[in-house]
Parts: sequence; C-alpha cells; structure tokens
Amino acid sequence: MILLGIIIQLIIFTLLAVVIALPLAGIVCWRSRKHRKRNTILALLSPFVFIYSFYFTCLIGGFTCASIFDTGCGMDGYYKTDLPNGYQIESLADDFDREYFTGYIRKDGARVVEWVTKIKIVGDSICGEQSFEPAGRDHYFVIDTKTDSITQYKSLREAKEKTPTVVTGLTHMEAFYYKSWPWVIPLAIIAFVVSSGLVFLLWFIVNKISARWRN
Repeated sequence: MILLGIIIQLIIFTLLAVVIALPLAGIVCWRSRKHRKRNTILALLSPFVFIYSFYFTCLIGGFTCASIFDTGCGMDGYYKTDLPNGYQIESLADDFDREYFTGYIRKDGARVVEWVTKIKIVGDSICGEQSFEPAGRDHYFVIDTKTDSITQYKSLREAKEKTPTVVTGLTHMEAFYYKSWPWVIPLAIIAFVVSSGLVFLLWFIVNKISARWRN
C-alpha cells in the first residue's frame, strides 16, 4: 500500500513538473539570446529536479522525524500526536479515501473517544466533533484532561446551547496533525533549500562544463 501510494504521488508530481517545465522552457527559449538550446534543456530539467528532490527529502525526512519524535508522518497512512496530560490521538487513513478521515483519542492504551473528525485544544481541555454513520449524526465532546471527565453533546444544537465554544474553531483531523508536529515546517524549509540548491548546482555545473568546452 505504501509503495502504491508513492507511485501514484510520483505520477502526480511528474505531471505537475511537465505542466511547469513546458511553458518555462518556452519562455527561456524565447528570451535567451545566447546558448538557447542549453538553457532550454536546463529549463525543462529544472522543475523535475526541484519537485523530485523536494518530494524525496520530505519522504525520507518525514519517516525519520516520525521515528525520532514518535509521531506518525501520514505518508504510510498512520498519524499520531500527543495531547495534554498523557492523552494521544491516532488515525489510520486510506490514501485513496480521505473523505472520511477520523481518529481516536486514547490514554494509557485505552480508547476514550472514537470517530473524531475535528478537534481543538483549549488549555487542558480537548474539544472535538465525532461523526457517525449514517451521515448527519454528529456528536460533540469536551475532555477535561486534568480530571479525565468527558462531557458529550448529541447534536450541534445541544452543543451550541450548552457550551457554544465547543463547536467554534475546530480543525479537521489531517490539518490538526500537520499543525501539531513540530518538525513539519523545519523539514519543509530544509526540503526547499535542498531542492533549490540542486537546481542551482545543475545550472552551475552545466555552465562550467560548457565554458571548458568553448575554451
């Protein structure tokens, strides 16, 4: 499943690189007065180098960071992050069906709340939405992580009437994971720097080789 997901992602990124490379090469070819052929080829290759290096840096870095920080990374469908006072939330997602992305909250190995679709942290409290089948049965909950008490509301109307703040500012599960992992932004910055550096290195090496051939 992981390999199939990676292959599909690579196909998507390849199509993205083609969409970027063709007009970029056309502009470079039109604007170049010298070394038009060389510059056009480099313009064609640059988006592939950037996108592939960015993807594989994120892929390898994601699994590495997930192991170091004991979180999921999402690339294998597994998501996990820590919540206040020993609580954790986990998800096992299908790469081909992200419409119904849910998680379950647990503490000390026992599941506390299941089918969580949205969540937010307010101090020591965990607020969230649960979605049950059939569609439309949305419940809401508040966990006081200090006392381990759970307050549940069986409808949006009940939650708004009793505790309106429960239903405001909730974040979808997948977005919540990426926001909560401390390594996501640094890894994205590193991947961008590495990818940009490789593109620069490609142009630098080709220009150096071309200069030697001319001499």
